[in-house]
Amino acid sequence: MSADGTVTAGNLADLFNDLSQSIDDFRLNAPPGTTTDDLARLKDEAQALENRAHQFIAQDMAETLSRIQPELQKIVDATAKVQQQIGVLNDVSKAIGIATAGVALGAAIATGNIAAIGSTAQAFADSIA
Repeated sequence: MSADGTVTAGNLADLFNDLSQSIDDFRLNAPPGTTTDDLARLKDEAQALENRAHQFIAQDMAETLSRIQPELQKIVDATAKVQQQIGVLNDVSKAIGIATAGVALGAAIATGNIAAIGSTAQAFADSIA
């Protein structure tokens, strides 16, 4: 749930993904005598649930991207500069630092943490300094 207690697309993605996994677990441990048709149906339905989870993840990301619109150009610019610098680096520890900053930025974006996005975007941009 979001900070205000509302259910988000990300919450739905988690629920549908968990349900898909539970159906798959049941299928893999199905009671004796379960027909191959029923096993195939369970597999198909679990996959359909997982597909829905992916749709909810995409929806959640779209919502996040709309909320961080003011930061997007800074992120795009920083990513382009960092990528260019990686091509000419000779320092492994610097490359690791850049990669770590990129992962942190990606995590902040994926979670929709607006405050963290701003600070990690800046840290990512500063990682090439």
